[in-house]
Formats: sequence, structure tokens, C-alpha cells
Amino acid sequence: MFERFEPDARQAVTHARQEAGWAGQDKIRSEHMLLGLLREPGLAADALVAAGLDVESVRRQIPQGSRYLPGELDGDALATLGIDLDAVRRATDAAFGPGAIDRARVPGRSRLPFADDAKQTLVGAVREAQHQGQRTISSAHMLLGILDQPGSGALTVLRQSGADVPALRADLLRRLAAAA
Repeated sequence: MFERFEPDARQAVTHARQEAGWAGQDKIRSEHMLLGLLREPGLAADALVAAGLDVESVRRQIPQGSRYLPGELDGDALATLGIDLDAVRRATDAAFGPGAIDRARVPGRSRLPFADDAKQTLVGAVREAQHQGQRTISSAHMLLGILDQPGSGALTVLRQSGADVPALRADLLRRLAAAA
């Protein structure tokens, strides 16, 4: 499915999958796609940063799913074995960065399906690339796919972040034209 996607767009999807998993979600949603685009250097990230967005502030606005996943660490159970989960968390955070223990992969959770709005993001990206006469799909086309979905969660996050959506779209189109 992703053979026409440029490397930045493919990597943004990979980042979106990670974000959904880290958030404890059962599906990849458009909000996760937005985070994936922000994390991957390219036209979309450049336009989003120029609009005043950053990964951490956007991440804080995205709803978290159930944090209990099969195989999640149970502090009380570990305490009965003499293991201090808080100490383990501090050591893990020091070695691998804040929240690393919560981002660890859980077996069976690596292939999350796409929610409808994420699918529509991808469909919109393909449509936008075709409309512009381009054979490949970039991160910019993916962001346009988000911006063209009136009811998507990602668009809600953009608005809550204070982004001027029409100005963001215009800036993105300018960047695409300059890159062509």
C-alpha cells in the first residue's frame, strides 16, 4: 500500500504507529498521524513548526487509552517480590529517557489497525498528490489529507493548539510548490 509514499511519509506512519502504541490506543488515529508528521523532518513538520506546534504540546492534547496493557508492570505484585517499581522507573528513565518503561513494546501490539480518520488521511493524501499531478505521496500530502477532514481528531488538536488552519494549508501549498 505504501509503495508510492516517499520515505518521510512512510516514516511518519511508523511514528504514528509508535505514538498510538505509547498512548495505549487500540488503533492509529489521525491525531497519531499528526504527531508522526511532526516527528519526521520534512515539509509537513516544517509547516507545523512554523505554525507554532511542537511534539510535546500536541502529545499532551491527545487522549490516552487505557494504560493497562497485557504484560504491564504491577507495582503491588512486584513489591511482594521485593522489587520497587518506582526505583526501576527512575533507573529506566535515567538510562533511556523519561517514560521509557511505558513506551516499551508489548508483544502482540506492534500492528495496530488504522482508525477511519487515519484511513481518510491516507486516502486524502493520495487524492491530493493526484490533484497536483505528482506520482509520489509526501508528508505534505498527508498533512493536507488531515486538513481536508472537517471532523478529524487531528484537526481538533490543531485548532486547540491555536493553529490557523487556513494559513497552515496555504503555507503547506507554498512549500509544496517550491519543492516541485
